[in-house]
Amino acid sequence: MANKLILVTGDREGVGKTTLAVNVAARLSQIRRQPVAVIDTDPYCRNEVAQAAGTGTGTSVLQFLDQLASRQITWPMVRGRLATNAAGVGVVNLGANARDTSRMTPEQWAFFIQGFNQFYDTVIDMESVSPLSTNSLDLADAVVWTFLPNAMSMRGMVQNLEALHNQKFSFNKFIFALNQAGLPQALADDTILRGLERFGEDLDIILPFEPEILRLLNQGRAAIVESSRSHYFQQVTALTEMAGRMTRERTASFSVMPSGNSQPNQPGRPASSAGSNAIVDKILQEKNARWNKLKQQIHRELVEELNVRRIDLDTKGDPVRERQLRTNVESTVNSLIGKEKDLALAREEREMLVKELVDEALGLGPLEELLRDSQITEIMVNRFDQVYVERRGKITLSDKRFFDNNHVIQVIRRIIAPLGRRIDESTPLVDARLKDGSRVNAIIPPLAVNGPSITIRRFPEKAYSTTDLMRMDSISPSMIEFLKVCVLAKKNIVIAGGTGTGKTTILNLLSSFIPDDERIVTVEDTAELRLQQEHVVRLEARPPNIEGHGAISIRDLVKNSLRMRPDRIVVGECRAGEALDMLQAMNTGHDGSLTTIHANSPRDAFTRLETLCLMAGMDLPVWALREQIRSAVHLVVQLSRLQDGTRKVTCITEVTGRTDESIQTQDLFRFVQDSVDDQSHVHGHFETTGALPTFYNDLKAKGLALDAALFVTDAQKGAKSA
Repeated sequence: MANKLILVTGDREGVGKTTLAVNVAARLSQIRRQPVAVIDTDPYCRNEVAQAAGTGTGTSVLQFLDQLASRQITWPMVRGRLATNAAGVGVVNLGANARDTSRMTPEQWAFFIQGFNQFYDTVIDMESVSPLSTNSLDLADAVVWTFLPNAMSMRGMVQNLEALHNQKFSFNKFIFALNQAGLPQALADDTILRGLERFGEDLDIILPFEPEILRLLNQGRAAIVESSRSHYFQQVTALTEMAGRMTRERTASFSVMPSGNSQPNQPGRPASSAGSNAIVDKILQEKNARWNKLKQQIHRELVEELNVRRIDLDTKGDPVRERQLRTNVESTVNSLIGKEKDLALAREEREMLVKELVDEALGLGPLEELLRDSQITEIMVNRFDQVYVERRGKITLSDKRFFDNNHVIQVIRRIIAPLGRRIDESTPLVDARLKDGSRVNAIIPPLAVNGPSITIRRFPEKAYSTTDLMRMDSISPSMIEFLKVCVLAKKNIVIAGGTGTGKTTILNLLSSFIPDDERIVTVEDTAELRLQQEHVVRLEARPPNIEGHGAISIRDLVKNSLRMRPDRIVVGECRAGEALDMLQAMNTGHDGSLTTIHANSPRDAFTRLETLCLMAGMDLPVWALREQIRSAVHLVVQLSRLQDGTRKVTCITEVTGRTDESIQTQDLFRFVQDSVDDQSHVHGHFETTGALPTFYNDLKAKGLALDAALFVTDAQKGAKSA
């Protein structure tokens, strides 16, 4: 039988909730024949609960947390550490003093309560307004709301209940207990009932004023009423039995100590898989299956309701209409959930269910929440039940899931429909982009063996500035100063790197240095670039139509761009024969052009350029290709993603000439890795190689003076000073 978690609260101090909490704990211990813990949440640690219970205080919540974090104890070792009185009640304070308790976070509190409650029936004595109250209300099996029969207490209760109602709390697990009933000048019963009826609730328990409690407290004794003839005792018994019948489904999210920035988990999903066992996994699978079944059921009802009401889901991109539509659909979902009988959902679960259903109806289902997270740079759906994300350079498995393969395909079609694309067995792969500019690639069976797959490359809402990249230590100030001058001097630059190394980010950065009075033509497979200039023409390749005709390739667009009188041509990525056309453009008066290429080093970049040029179908000798590259490309900016997930400009290389066998180069700047610490963080530094660019004097002639000291190494500076 699962242990009980009962929250005793009220609108303010002095309503008798502490005495009631202690008596409920004593009666619960009698009924269940096992120790019961009362958690005293007083942040000032005045030990009022311990006084009312007639006990001392043992290990505090913060001490438990510290011991768990340092692995002095594990959760099973918590059993037996509760010192109890003769009534089977033990008291646990938050901490030793107010300064101690101020460091506790709501996430740590939720972690402790869920873990501790696995080993003890628990009663929490808590103020209604507390940093810890929200988690406590969500986690409790039953909430006992205590109030007095006077206008001040009644007004405070109504105000608190209105606030909870606005936060979407359900009152189906609330027990309303009127304390000190029958005192002179008390409010009439009908006044009290009218206050509760506003929330669809009734008065559950009436506790009379009990002189015995006052006498015991004045004598410094435990304020536990044990006489079965006492009406207070009888009402406490009824309240305890009522609370005992209320049960919430538990989650296993207490297995790992939360960090300071932990996020609430999806219902039934653990914070981490560490410490899981087969039984817990089975429970979670069953719970998630019930959650998905409920979501699918209400989603079907929602679709039917929207069809009946003929609600137009096409907002034509109008933000005002989008907000209004979302509000209408949220209202419909809440109405459908309200019709479900015996559906006990905590506020957080209800809010999550509403949000997921609205996302399903208006957006991309499970992907919507990931798309709202600005720290996620890549979303990878391997199959319907496996969704990975990249955050801060690290790839982790998310808790998001689709219902099945058909659900994934529906989302893919929702993405590509506005773009006039299609995906089916005859066209099983597609490239697209979202409204925010994110790049999407989707592939389905028979090509995708494990089921439909989606990859979404996301870009920051605002292009990274030089300040942003220097703050992230992705590039040095000297590198930026040099590259800016090179862009102004119309040097042709190739940005090389592997997948996800930040090539588009650096391309955006370099393009921002292009003067505003120049005409720029961009050519991309999927439009990603965010140029800040006004005089920009953006061209995007087009895939074939349903009949397989009408495709416009990047190569076609590069050729066409030459007829558009561009000052600069920026090609998002060279990946085929367009590389030859790009080189020819660089060699025919379109200096200052920029492009990217997949390569792991500058040397590999030249080899790949040669290979791509051969894909153009022109039967050119290798020496001719190398001459084209030597005369066209001035610089290669090499990017890498290091083992800790950080992205850096690892090398800036100048093309200096060629031989029959290779392109001749010299490195101007580079990143040197020094060490890797215990947390796998890479430490290193940027440095100049001491080589002066061969076009240094040309820069001076163009009025773009660059301080030669920029290229002097520390060793050279030391030798000169010596």
